[in-house]
Amino acid sequence: MIETKLFLVEGLPGSGKTTTAVFIANWLQQQGRETAVFLEGSLDHPADFESVACLDAREYGHLLARFPTEAAFLQRQVIQDGDDTFFRYRAMKQNYPELAEALIAVLAQYEIYELPVAKYQRLVRQRWQRFAEAAATGHTVYIFECCFLQNPLTMLLGRHNEPVSAAESFVLELADVVGELRPCLIYLHPGEVRATLTKIARERPSEWLDFVIAYHTQQGHGQAQGWQGFDGLVQFYEMRQAIELSLLSRLPFSHLLVEHNNWTQNQEYIATFLQDCPQERPLDRFTSDGDGANML
Repeated sequence: MIETKLFLVEGLPGSGKTTTAVFIANWLQQQGRETAVFLEGSLDHPADFESVACLDAREYGHLLARFPTEAAFLQRQVIQDGDDTFFRYRAMKQNYPELAEALIAVLAQYEIYELPVAKYQRLVRQRWQRFAEAAATGHTVYIFECCFLQNPLTMLLGRHNEPVSAAESFVLELADVVGELRPCLIYLHPGEVRATLTKIARERPSEWLDFVIAYHTQQGHGQAQGWQGFDGLVQFYEMRQAIELSLLSRLPFSHLLVEHNNWTQNQEYIATFLQDCPQERPLDRFTSDGDGANML
């Protein structure tokens, strides 16, 4: 019987993370397990933050003073945790589309992924810890897409140009935090980075490509290295992928590296891994040939 309560799906854009996360959930459900899937961008993520603002008491006071007519509404929406004041600002906008764009724009300035490094790490560490404690007492198996490796590394390197060693240490710290859940990680490595990004750029809106190029080349490590344009994006992702592959061998839990081109074969490989997980063992490496299908 599978004992793990957390599956982590990681890889670069276009590697098939969403398809894999959904496959894992379906496979587990067929085994009679209760599952909860949280894909990239999930606004109700239990361990990560997505479009969540965090203000201190002074900043919250200024917010109420700046938007007096919305003060009562804001007080109903606030999530208070000690000295930290949280707003799920994009969820608020979805639920209340009449909200002033100026209010949402101000809250977005306090986005957790835009905070100073020390505060970001404190909040993320705390959130993962609380998730792990809650999940350990239940029967649900959680499947998370891209929030364990991608998000911290993108924040610490792409946004703030922290030393690689510091970014790696933070990921390993999070790994210890969720250790009681006996996690299993599946890493998707479809091959050459440039080819993968070229393919996904043709499939996604140009606005997506413009955003990720700007994010990874006009700030943080990319800016410090002088990386520019699509070539700079490729360089950043090559660096990130190398770091992620290096981290796999240092994680204190089971993981699977899938170098895939054929999704049909990969389902068999992943199912075999799911059957065995969370037995501790050396790095598994499955490689298949052929053309990919339905990779998101």
